[in-house]
Amino acid sequence: GAKRAHGTYQALAEDPDIDVIYVATPHPMHRPDSLLCMSAGKAVLCEKPITVNAAECAELIAAARGKPIFLMEGMWTRFLPAIVKLRELLAKGVIGEPRMVTADFGFRGGWDPKSRTLDPSYAGGGLLDVGCYVVALAYMVLGRPTRATGAAHLGETKVDEQAAVVLEHPGGGLSLLSCAVRTNTPWEARIDGTEGRIRVPMFWCADELHLEADGKPVETIRAPREGHGFSYEASEVGRCLRKGLYESEVMPLDESLHIMQTLDELRRQFGLTYPMERSP
Repeated sequence: GAKRAHGTYQALAEDPDIDVIYVATPHPMHRPDSLLCMSAGKAVLCEKPITVNAAECAELIAAARGKPIFLMEGMWTRFLPAIVKLRELLAKGVIGEPRMVTADFGFRGGWDPKSRTLDPSYAGGGLLDVGCYVVALAYMVLGRPTRATGAAHLGETKVDEQAAVVLEHPGGGLSLLSCAVRTNTPWEARIDGTEGRIRVPMFWCADELHLEADGKPVETIRAPREGHGFSYEASEVGRCLRKGLYESEVMPLDESLHIMQTLDELRRQFGLTYPMERSP
C-alpha cells in the first residue's frame, strides 16, 4: 500500500524527489549502501554502528566531506528528550563534576547461529550491536577516552556474546560498561558526580531520569518520547539540512569515527575479526 516503492537500492537512490535516505541494512552493508546514496546526491542517516570498523567510517566521512553532503550516524538515543534533558542537567552542574559512567545493555537472544547478532558474516556480537550504545553514552558524558580495556566471551560462532569494558577519560574519569546478546542485563545507566548522581533506567530508549543530588530527595524527571522514538533523529537531520549543515553538532562525524576506533581497539583485545575484514 505504499505510495512509492523501488525494486532496487539504486532506483531508490536515483529518485529525484527524495532528499534523505535512512540506511538501516545489516552492519556490513552500511558502507556500500551509504556510498551509493551519497554518490547519487542523497543526504544519509546511517544506522548505528555507522560502519563495521574505523577504516570504513573514515571512507564514508571523506566521501561526505568531499562532495560535500550531509551524513550522520543514527545513534537515536542521543536525540531522545530524556537524554537531551540529561545533557542539560550535566551542563548545569546539578551533580557537580561527572566522574564515572556505569552502563549496560544486554539481552538474551535466541540461539540461531545464522542470525544477525551471532553470524560473523553480519558482523555479529554484542559490541557492535548494543555495545556502541554504552560507549557512545560514555563519550557524551566524559569525552573521548585516553585508554580502552576490555574482555569478552567469544561463543560458538566466534563473536562476542558478552563483554565488559573500562574506559579511562581525561581528568581521571572512568566508564564501566557491559554489553551482551546472550545475557540479560538491567539496561541502566548511572552518572556519578562529585555532588550526586543521575540514574537512567532503560537508557537506550529512556523516558525518565532519577536525579539524586547530595542532600536532596530523589527527583524523578519524566521526559517521555513520542511514538517509537526514531522521529527525533529524523528531526535532527531535517534541522541540519534546513540550516545548510553537512553534519550534526550533537552527533558529529569525528565522534562517530573516534567511537569506531575505540570499538576497533576493543575487538583487537577480544581477538574478534570478521570475514569481510580479512578479504583482500
